[in-house]
Amino acid sequence: MNNNEKFIAEKISDFRTLNEAGRSGGVVFFGSTYFSRMNINELANNDEMGGKIYDRSMQGLKLADSFRLLESAVYELNPSRIFVNFGEEECQAENFNADEFLDKYKWLLLSLRRKCRNSRIYIVSVVSPEKNAAAVNSGLEFLAGETGCGFINVTKEAFENMGFEKVFNALKPFVRIFPVSFAQAMQMA
Repeated sequence: MNNNEKFIAEKISDFRTLNEAGRSGGVVFFGSTYFSRMNINELANNDEMGGKIYDRSMQGLKLADSFRLLESAVYELNPSRIFVNFGEEECQAENFNADEFLDKYKWLLLSLRRKCRNSRIYIVSVVSPEKNAAAVNSGLEFLAGETGCGFINVTKEAFENMGFEKVFNALKPFVRIFPVSFAQAMQMA
């Protein structure tokens, strides 16, 4: 077993342990480096989101390896909403093939749709300065429409000062479980 396989096996075990305390119907963030560095739970604690939020992201996770984590990271939680963010690592590769990447992404979305029938699925744009990212994001936006998912482009917010907070603020309307109060709506405006 190589180091990557060992690390993924450890993450699966960690997620299963965390899921024992989890509740069905929450919101799951499933992605790679950007989501794992975002501190989603801490940002969510600053606002009343109306439900449980689970961050099942992993530093350096590639889309091809994500399929091995689906059961423990997503399916066991039976979420009402799923936010997916992959592509940073892939866009950095010299031999990156956007078509192959988008095909794998489509397969991931169809797998999620099949096992999480009552979940809303949102694709969050690839946050990367790499030249491939813009083309991939266009493909992801098309893919979202094709698979019945939402697409949230957070590229602009991600590269501004306080990027993680701005990105989370852009995601909040989609994350929130219950309708916002008037005061919360005024804060979002």
